[in-house]
Amino acid sequence: MSAPSDLSITLYSNPGCPYVHRTLTTLHELSIPFTPSFIDLSTPRPESYLKINPRGTVPALTFTSPSFNGKEVVINESLIIVHFLADLFPNHLIPSAGNLEGAAERARILFVIDTWGNKIGSLFLKVSLASVGGEEAANEAVEAAVTAVEKEIEPLLVKLERDGDGPFLGGRDKFTLAEVAIAPFILRSFAQASDGIIPSSFKERLLALPNFGKWATEVLKNESLLKDWDEPTFLEGTKKRLQQFKDGTFKPKV
Repeated sequence: MSAPSDLSITLYSNPGCPYVHRTLTTLHELSIPFTPSFIDLSTPRPESYLKINPRGTVPALTFTSPSFNGKEVVINESLIIVHFLADLFPNHLIPSAGNLEGAAERARILFVIDTWGNKIGSLFLKVSLASVGGEEAANEAVEAAVTAVEKEIEPLLVKLERDGDGPFLGGRDKFTLAEVAIAPFILRSFAQASDGIIPSSFKERLLALPNFGKWATEVLKNESLLKDWDEPTFLEGTKKRLQQFKDGTFKPKV
């Protein structure tokens, strides 16, 4: 199956943003056509965009469909957008509702996403920012993040008796929404570790975890994830922002 043929989607985005990356990965995974609209995050947002998303953040998605009254509808925030896209038609990202097995697997996928958001996400950011404070601060941040992943995420990746033999959550052969939601952050952290922006031990220790390491290795091979990934530009921008943090000159431009 596919998205409704009369659905016209515009994605307001900046490919460097991991939250946008979630949405792009979902669109590619589901082969949903869309029109991209670039938002420059280094300058104040234009009034036209603030009317779409008053917060000024990305991504934002608008759609029109004659079968849905024909008026433009706005959806903001990455997880809400990817849920909307995954709910358009039955697909591999999340099981359909309406039966016990599907409900159980949906709960499993959503719990992994929730755990990452509440327990892990901020620690990954701290690893990057701590590099500004020197080696000791960076190593402390690495220790905290790796410990949290081992405690919170590692057990959730253990295969259950009912699971398949695939490399993704639940033994699936394709991405679920859990991979979509988490992969952009792993990708960026590993790129920083390989480039020396953050300690290389961060990547090495995460890959050494039996479940997480195997899972992350397969996750980062996904073509939909890598389609819009520009590693050199990301690394250049990251170094620039970290220097601004160090100099005390960083100012969000919303």
